[in-house]
Amino acid sequence: MYPLCLSERLLWLVAGITLVVPVLSLGADYSADIVRILEEKCYRCHGDNKIKGGLRLDSPRSIMSGGDGGAVLVPGKPIDSLLYLMTTYPEDDPDYMPQKGEGLSQAEQALLKDWIEGGAIFGGGFKHEAKPTIGKKYSDNGLKGTYKIVGDAVHVVSKLQAMGVLVDTVNHDAKRFELVYTYTELPGGSFDFGDAAELGEALVKLSLSRTNVADEDLGRLKKLQSIEYLDLSRTSIGDQGMAHIVEMPNLSYLNLRDTNVSDNSIEYLSRMENLKQIYLWSSGITESGAKALRDRLPEAFVVFDTDIGLETQSRRARNSQTGS
Repeated sequence: MYPLCLSERLLWLVAGITLVVPVLSLGADYSADIVRILEEKCYRCHGDNKIKGGLRLDSPRSIMSGGDGGAVLVPGKPIDSLLYLMTTYPEDDPDYMPQKGEGLSQAEQALLKDWIEGGAIFGGGFKHEAKPTIGKKYSDNGLKGTYKIVGDAVHVVSKLQAMGVLVDTVNHDAKRFELVYTYTELPGGSFDFGDAAELGEALVKLSLSRTNVADEDLGRLKKLQSIEYLDLSRTSIGDQGMAHIVEMPNLSYLNLRDTNVSDNSIEYLSRMENLKQIYLWSSGITESGAKALRDRLPEAFVVFDTDIGLETQSRRARNSQTGS
């Protein structure tokens, strides 16, 4: 065999590098990647034939318009986009999407996240609306679409809406309500929850996300003993507030993302044996604190990292292996 000259050696070297170096991704494309995911997993409930929650996902304009509860897509921010975030929840979460059929695979979640992080470019000259619309579930007479509120709840819902509270049903069950205080603009220390308490055991979900709610306000949540889901994300709530939260016996979901809650609250949180899901990223809780909480609540889904899609997939894999 004749020895290779220098130029031939370089050619073989380049060929070898070409074989082992992976092709770099150019990012997810709306038409090529995202439409297929939405068509397979979302259109049956959010398309032309059926529009759950006032949300359609079969066109760029409808996606950016959001649904009855407001925007679902924030370009550049997948962790703030319900379009992505709700696909990462555990499958037994009432907000997990899609509610029907098979959920998104890890690869599909990655494509969706990548597309949103890249600015959610739709192509075709479409430009994002500066301010997505924010709707509300019920009109003043308690009716919208196929939903109807009856009895004393009609009056209660009207009072809450007058305060700027968004009212929704949980999984379209007219006997289970969700309240969102995000747009009420109430000052800290003024959250009373008296009107909300009139819904009684029908009130199971409460979102105080992005409000001015203060630690002292949470002491009044004892009026709402039926709450199963509480979202305190992006508030100034701290450890003093957790002393009140521990008194909520039915709480199974707690979102503390972007709060001032620290490791000092681990003791309070670990006493909440009914907790199934708790979100902690960007709070004052450290990684070691999150690990300690996992050890104290081994059955709970404790999310400390923002890459929750990967963690959810890992948890599902572990559950399938153990048969749970």
